[in-house]
Amino acid sequence: MKTIVTTSLGQDSGLVKRAQALAQQYSLIYLNRNKQSLKKLTQGEASVLVVYQDKLAAVHPDGSQLAFHPDTAMLRIKAPHDPLLDLLGPRPLKILDATMGLASDSIVMAWAGHQVTALESNPLIHLVVSQGLANFQTGNARLDRAMRTISPLNQEALAYLREQQDKSYDVIYFDPMFTQIIKESENLAGLKPLANYSPLSRELLAEASRVAQKVLIIKAHFRDCVFEEFGFDRQVRPNQKFHYGIKRLTRG
Repeated sequence: MKTIVTTSLGQDSGLVKRAQALAQQYSLIYLNRNKQSLKKLTQGEASVLVVYQDKLAAVHPDGSQLAFHPDTAMLRIKAPHDPLLDLLGPRPLKILDATMGLASDSIVMAWAGHQVTALESNPLIHLVVSQGLANFQTGNARLDRAMRTISPLNQEALAYLREQQDKSYDVIYFDPMFTQIIKESENLAGLKPLANYSPLSRELLAEASRVAQKVLIIKAHFRDCVFEEFGFDRQVRPNQKFHYGIKRLTRG
């Protein structure tokens, strides 16, 4: 079923125009809300994009919803240091975030001055997050500018990498959905029904090693064996539920 776009119940003419424009831009179906419940509007069979006054949300049949908010990134940039930025170092780099998701890592990297292209294979996640990156106002001018510099693409990572020239990026970053789901992460509830759970593969990392100039970085649950399986140097973070792994690329 094609994705439906509608408005919140408290709709006005401006909100309707925004929803109609979004549907036209992405070749989706606009349906007037007419005070109907979302379940009735979609017969409970599909996720629906709902345009609110202050946000865009993908609401799933189970009632969970995906909406963009850079709250995690905002907390991270206020910290004295960030472990991912520590790994990257102070020099601006050209980075490919191969697993955009809610874009928290992309935002933090862009805030630090890095040039970030972010890939998201799911079109609904890409739509919600790319709209947020382009339009969300945080009240922090530097952070807003950083979000606008990110280039979000609706592409699958392996297909994209196959099209790139050797050493096109300095760093390629992967944050696949954890094989050990972090149950406490309530902000992932709306992402889980849509996320790509495909594990990292040798073919994917071989292409990434060709395209990256300097280093590959992965983030995964501390119980995940992906670090050892693919030869990444695990950066242990005591009392943290995820670790980073790094693989420095040597060039002949």
